[in-house]
Amino acid sequence: MTVALALIILISPFAVAAAVGWAARRGNVLRFRLDLFGIDQPDYETYRAGHDLDAIRSRFEHQPTWPSAGALGERR
Repeated sequence: MTVALALIILISPFAVAAAVGWAARRGNVLRFRLDLFGIDQPDYETYRAGHDLDAIRSRFEHQPTWPSAGALGERR
């Protein structure tokens, strides 16, 4: 009985995906097409990542050591 339950749990996501795919093709209600996800827009995440990399690069030009964790210096 445990093996049957495990198989049902493992197969159920594929059955749900097949049912949604069948419903999308049959009723044309769920329209999952590749043209819905436009790639031609500018990717602002790459601009942000480039800016972050420039900030890290300039920081290491001024101070070329990695900051250490913990409190350093004079403590009271």
